[in-house]
Parts: sequence; structure tokens; C-alpha cells
Amino acid sequence: MKLRSILLIITTVAAPFLMTGYSLKAQQYKLRQATTMAGMKSESTIYVKGKRKRTEGGGMMGMPTLTTVEQCDLKRTIKINDRKKLYFIEPFSNNQEEIIDEDAKTPVKTAAVYNSSKDKTAERGGVIYMYYNITDTGERKKMYGLTARHVWSTQKIKPSADACMMKDSMVIRTDGWYIDLPEFNCPVSYSGKMNTQAGQFQPTCTDRFVTRRSGKGRLGFPLIETKTMIMGNGVSTTSEFQTSLETLEFTSAKLDSMLFEIPLGYQLAASEDELQDKYDMNEMMKQAGQRKADDEASKPTITKEKPAGTIRIAVYEPRGEDVLQYSTLQQHLANSLTSGSIEAIAVSSEEEAKKYNCELALTTEFIKLKQGSKIGGLLKAIKNTDPSAASSYTVEATLVLSAISNGKVRADEKVMGKFEGRIDEAAKKALEKGAGQVIEGLMQ
Repeated sequence: MKLRSILLIITTVAAPFLMTGYSLKAQQYKLRQATTMAGMKSESTIYVKGKRKRTEGGGMMGMPTLTTVEQCDLKRTIKINDRKKLYFIEPFSNNQEEIIDEDAKTPVKTAAVYNSSKDKTAERGGVIYMYYNITDTGERKKMYGLTARHVWSTQKIKPSADACMMKDSMVIRTDGWYIDLPEFNCPVSYSGKMNTQAGQFQPTCTDRFVTRRSGKGRLGFPLIETKTMIMGNGVSTTSEFQTSLETLEFTSAKLDSMLFEIPLGYQLAASEDELQDKYDMNEMMKQAGQRKADDEASKPTITKEKPAGTIRIAVYEPRGEDVLQYSTLQQHLANSLTSGSIEAIAVSSEEEAKKYNCELALTTEFIKLKQGSKIGGLLKAIKNTDPSAASSYTVEATLVLSAISNGKVRADEKVMGKFEGRIDEAAKKALEKGAGQVIEGLMQ
């Protein structure tokens, strides 16, 4: 199956299970999230206000980038191409799939209802059976001031032989941390809608969906999520791949309502095909090569043999709340410590530290990460739709440097202060300050 088809299946069949809002106190949010697939990472900025959500996504692997605005109150999605100054309106599906709740004492069955006007021109296809199970692990933790739930889910999808939307069976497993995003309650269907751009699906054919759901718990808005998709013919696996999502930034501030409307001066596209840009395979390969080169360039060349007079420090991955990219911060801290006669290397264990002849080890813990109150500047940035809108964070962290041989503490430093930038940028600045204190303490 082609990559574009796989991505469309993820977003149209799997995605509806992920967004279940609950009407609490009205809030407005801005998030920055990163999605990784096949070794490639893309970032998207998400704005939520009431029953509307705007997503400005970074193109992954050379694929075109569109801005989407979900107007749940109007039951439609607006897709926007800023480069072409075009938009396309896609109404939510009018069909209701057949849903069987297997956990009910007397199984509740919701009959399927079809749009009769659509049936006059669309040929009836087959049946797509969907088996959905959800497990709430009971684990809870605070993320960005909200309570996140640890939830697992499994979705098995099996089409009949005459189905037209898809031909292969599929299993989608998710493992993630989810929150209730107040006020955003979007009425989506389980079946979703397959975009005709997938190429091998028949646009004039309509399948019937039968969903059986079981298990206790609910998903919600994902802050961290790993999704594994396995596609096969029911006998053997034909392909398997994994995607992961992480939240890099989560803030609340007043948002301009125009972010959730059709931009002034934009024209309605005749079709979604006209809206789309071309898929660029060359750009995909270029991005993959550049990412590998960047990763290699960020790592200093350190051999097992240590030059005379050199102090070598093993830097362990920092610890703290799951709101930071700690592997990136670990390498940044190692780079900040490397100066003069000091070499620092990111390691994962004491065994690895000894392999590189490190005599000292540095452990770091983030105790506090709290966003500042620079609402004025943040509001201005958001109204100008600046994706790099910054804030400030109060950061408190400890850095302990000890000898690997006997555990004797050589430096015990504490960093406290307000640092400008996004949460990961503020954390990096705090670590830079801490690295300076560690070096100073070591040299005393």
C-alpha cells in the first residue's frame, strides 16, 4: 500500500477515536507537538478555542502542508493552502455507523443511517467490521497542570471481500497519555471519510461500518502517544510501522477568533485535488539525509583513549516531568560542559561511562518547570499567527557531579531562575547556566 494511502487511513479511520472532549470551563490553548514516523519528525502547532481547532502542520517526508480548521459547531473541516491562497470545505460525514456496545448487560445496538441523497449516486459497497477495545491502566500524572490518563487501545479492522474503502485487514495499537481538553467536543463518526486521493479506493462506492466496542475508559486529547499499525490479509502480516507523538509546548492564552475562520482574500478550490500540492519524493530523501547529517554533527567525536590531562565526564539523561525531550537536552548539556581540558559524553549507563574512561558522572533533575505570566507578548505573537511565539519559564534544576569510582560528590549545583523561550529552549538555557556552575565548582 502506498505511503499516502497509509497516512490517509490513519487520519480517517483511527483518528476519530482519539478526540473525545468534555464541556467544562471554557479554555483556549496553544500546543506544539512533534510526530515521528519512519525516522522522520515533523512539528505542528495546534490552537483550540471552544469547539474549534486549528492545526498548522509541518510537512513530513516531503508531503504537502495544509492548515486545517475543524469547526465542530458547523460540523465541517476547512483545509487551507496558504501558498496557493485556496481553501476547501469538507462537511463531516452524515452517515451513522452501526455500533454495538459489548459491555452493556443487554448489548446496545445503534443502527446505521445513510444519507439518502448520496445513495442515489453512490454504489453500495461491502461491510467494514471494526473491533475496538480500550483499557484504562489507572495510572495518572500531572502534565502541564492537567491530569493525564495512561490508556491502551486496540482497533481491529476487517473489510468484507466486496468492500471498496480498503482491502487488507488492519490492527492499530495505541499506548498513550491523554487529557480532557475542556470545551472542545467534536462530533466525529467512527467510520470517518476516506479521501479519494488515496488513489486505489473507489470514490463512488460506499461501505457500511459495523463497530463492536468493549473495555472501560476513554481516550481524549493525546499529549504522548505511540501508535503501531499492522496491515495484512488475515493470514500473514504484510507491513508494520510505528508513529509516535510528543507534546513540546502547552500554553493557555486568549486567541484571535480569526484563526478559526476562512482567511480573507482566499478562493474556494474546485476540488481537494486542486488544493493539494504535489508529493515530492526528492524532498523526502533530502530531509532524511539532512536529519542523519544533523544527528551526526551534534555528537562530538570522542574515542575510548583519553588524552593526558583531560577530565572526562559521563552525562546521564536528565530526569523530570515528561514534558521535555530529555535525550536532546542530554546532548546539549554534554556539549555545554565540553571546554578546554573537560570532555563530556552522553551515556546511558555506568558501564558505558567506564568504557569511555570517564572518571566523573553528572546526574540532572528538573524539579520545577512553570510558565511565566508574559501574557501580553504571547497574545501579540499568537494574533500574528507566529509559530515561534515565545514565553518564559521558571526553571529549577539540580546537577550533581560525583566520582564513578567511589561516589564522592565533586559538585552539587542548583539552578533557579526565569528563562526566556519555549519550554525546551528555556530548559536548555537553564542547563547552560548549570554547566557553568558545575565547571566552576569542579575547578575550585
